[in-house]
Amino acid sequence: MQPALLQEAPMTENTASQLAQLSEDELLQRAQAGDDEAFGVLLLKVESPVRRFIWRLIGTHDAEDDIVQDVFISLYNNLDRIEPGQGLRPYLFRMVRNRSYDELRKLRRYEFVSIDDEPVETFASFSSFVDEADQPEDVAHWLLIQLEVREAMERLPELQRQALILYSEENLSYAEIAEAMETTIGTVKSRLFHAKKTLRRLLRPDTLRALDMEFEE
Repeated sequence: MQPALLQEAPMTENTASQLAQLSEDELLQRAQAGDDEAFGVLLLKVESPVRRFIWRLIGTHDAEDDIVQDVFISLYNNLDRIEPGQGLRPYLFRMVRNRSYDELRKLRRYEFVSIDDEPVETFASFSSFVDEADQPEDVAHWLLIQLEVREAMERLPELQRQALILYSEENLSYAEIAEAMETTIGTVKSRLFHAKKTLRRLLRPDTLRALDMEFEE
């Protein structure tokens, strides 16, 4: 069931097509100027990553639609406080985290820990595993590796896991992750460092060799 904010009056096909060509920042600016149709298209653009992050935090859960609804209401109520080009995705993911905390606590998965260490090169983006030109057997190979990596990620401390999801799956910068997680860039780098270090202990040697070969300079 779609959140109520997405159940808006239908717009013309031409208007919808034109708005769909705009970037998130352009839609945000129009929404800030009072364009409700642009806001509706913006919600459609960000709904998938919002739901994906909720799923990665709490799994399949009855609260998913309620969290999406709350996040979008918060976005609507705070439109003027978000700077285009700087804060939309971090704001959304921060709201998802905050709204998911109660669920995470119920599942006893949220750990209030602080880890500080010197950062090193962080884990490569999982989105680059599969190329459109790959043969079917290559695609299957990388999908299996991706599955193994994600399963290993589930065993990470919660704050490290969240930082790695935002970095490797949502492609946020250190600064954006810091804003989303309400912490410092140094802490983000530390969490990613420890996450990568732990993952290398959890993954099979064959998987590590494949990853190292794929992403070596």
